[in-house]
Amino acid sequence: MTFGIGRPDFPEGCAVIFGGSGGLGSATARLMAERGSNVVITYSGRAEAAAEVVADIESTGQRGLALQCTVEDRASIDTVINKAAAEFGRIHTVLSSQAAKYDTGPFAEASVDGLRVKFERDVIGFLNIAQASIPELRKGGGGSMIAMVSPVIKKFSSGYGLGVTPKAAVATMVKYFAGEEGQHGIRVNCVAPGLINAGLALELAKGPAKAILDRALSITPLARMGEAAEISETIAFLASSKGGFITGQMIIVDGGFSL
Repeated sequence: MTFGIGRPDFPEGCAVIFGGSGGLGSATARLMAERGSNVVITYSGRAEAAAEVVADIESTGQRGLALQCTVEDRASIDTVINKAAAEFGRIHTVLSSQAAKYDTGPFAEASVDGLRVKFERDVIGFLNIAQASIPELRKGGGGSMIAMVSPVIKKFSSGYGLGVTPKAAVATMVKYFAGEEGQHGIRVNCVAPGLINAGLALELAKGPAKAILDRALSITPLARMGEAAEISETIAFLASSKGGFITGQMIIVDGGFSL
């Protein structure tokens, strides 16, 4: 007798993780493979890092594939989706985890060019991913799509205006995709990590943004940075059958920062 969800976490097919060579993307790729999914990851310029992730995926007994991709280019996204579907038969999960560095500081002094880069990567990138993926998810009878956003959408934190504005747009897009695609069995959610000991946060901590990060950490009730594995657990849960009744939500994983 069982008292929970009895079916496997993931059906046959694969997950596609855009930005899978980065900190959160790679942690999620490894965990989803461990939980029984084949995984396709994309990378921009870190071919060696991507190859290491694929090796770890295959060490679990699942199949992995790394493809170079530029999310701002719809044709590049289409190539990834078509290759993933051809190789694995079905796509059950799509994660948008690509990131772009940005300048912190007063929004009144933000670079228009910097904001444009963030919009292209975050907003246009996610739109490209979603529009390319949804027909394939529909074809497979549904699935899960997840985007990475930020808890600063919910709680003001000085210095993050340039970085969070595009993420707020992505969170709005998630609600619309969830509302429109639920009838096709497609669940769409976003995850908002706080300060994480991986990826972009570590890069920001090396420069002038360190003071801003330190201030955010000082008001985080758990008084520490999160680990990539803690975020990937949330992503994997949302993607799995165990999260099958969750859609249109922003799940905040930030150690209490946004309280």
